[in-house]
Parts: sequence; structure tokens; C-alpha cells
Amino acid sequence: MSVVLTVSETIAGAAVADALATPGPVNTGVDFGNVVNGSYAPVTVQANNTGRKNLFIRHNAVVDSITSVKTFVQQYGTGTGFGYAGADSAANDFNNKIKALGNTSGDSKNNANGLSGGLWIDMNAILLDVTAGTQFDWDTNGYDSVGLSQGGDDTVRIYGDNLVDGISLGSAFTMHSKAMVIGTDQTLGGDATNGYVPTAPVTGVIGKSGDTAKGAIAHTKLRMYVRSDTVDGGIVQWEWVISFSYTS
Repeated sequence: MSVVLTVSETIAGAAVADALATPGPVNTGVDFGNVVNGSYAPVTVQANNTGRKNLFIRHNAVVDSITSVKTFVQQYGTGTGFGYAGADSAANDFNNKIKALGNTSGDSKNNANGLSGGLWIDMNAILLDVTAGTQFDWDTNGYDSVGLSQGGDDTVRIYGDNLVDGISLGSAFTMHSKAMVIGTDQTLGGDATNGYVPTAPVTGVIGKSGDTAKGAIAHTKLRMYVRSDTVDGGIVQWEWVISFSYTS
């Protein structure tokens, strides 16, 4: 029996479409919106470090959890075969907007110094719903410029950091246990919009529906950062890939 993932922008919402800005007047998939130099998208109030793209991952396995859940980014069209409809080319978007920006990124969570760049992921589901100022705090919760843990919980990662991190299956980011939540029908405490804390979450594991121990949903947050000195504009496209293992 195959297992199907559902990726949605709300905790129990409909699946997002696969393609973004395919040729023609089509606007489906996951759209981060507009981003200006020295900021990030989605942004609400930059000075307050607010704004993020919520993506929730769940599955339909009814017996066992899925395991080895990881995410990585690859060149647009590589896995889907969709035609590119950005401003440059799929290869340049991947190499210059994901890998290069991620590799040279600073560590300002709200891009206050204009040096942050690339696609960031934050895998701390609950804490960020309580305190917006802690979102995407890479200096505390991520890795430094040579890939060494900063001593935090390592929930914040940058795709393309060191030109290799999170850009292939071999360097994919394992889903952190702090990303795991259970649905809004639970009463164990947390945020009713973004999920409740499971009792025994496991890194890389998303439990089956109703699993209040491991959590049945992974809640991730993403942002696209653009440095102040970036000169290339227009629509940028990439593929965000989720890998996992299953037994039923």
C-alpha cells in the first residue's frame, strides 16, 4: 500500500497545487509573495520579525508512522517536469537564488542588516506561535557558517548553506521533533491554529492520524530572504521536496 502526503497551508486544509506560475495566467502552488531587497517574504512587519509561510505535512498511513522525513530543495522542473516560467532560468534560480544566497547569508532573523539571503526553514512549531521574536533565530537555533551547531535546538536551517546543505537527498534536513504537532481537535495545550504539542515527538517521524504521542502533522515555517545588494529580480522558482520511508 502506498502512502500519500498532503501538504497544506493550514493545519487541516486542502493540499496545495503542485505548479507555481506555469506558462499562462496560472497562479497555483505555494506563493511566497513579493520580497524587496533587504527584507524577506512573506513579511508582515519586518521590524517585529513577523510573517512566514506555514506548510503543514500529514499522511494517510493508518497502521504505522512514516519515518526518515526530510526536506531539500532542487532545481525547478527536476522532479515534476513542469515548464519554467520565472524571470531567468531554472538553473540560475537554483544556483544563484537558492545556493549562492544561502551560502553567503548572514544570520539576521529579520534581515535588519540586509545581509540575510536565501530560503530558510524553521522547524519549531509551537514556540514560534507564542513569541514572534524568536522566529528564524538562526544565530541561536541554527548552524554557523561552517555548519557547526550554535548550541541551540538546531531547528533553523538555510537551504544552500555551505553550497551543499539541504540541496539534495544526501544533504536533506531531517524534520525536527519540535515541528511535530497534533490537530486542533486536541486539548493538550498549544495554539489552536497551528497545532498542539504531542507528548513524545520523535525527530524524522510523523505519526499516523490521531497519534497524540508522536504527533500526526509536521508544521514548518519558511521564508525567502533577499540581501540588500541583490541585483536580479523577477519571479524565482524552485522545488521543495519531502522524502520519507513507510511500511504501510
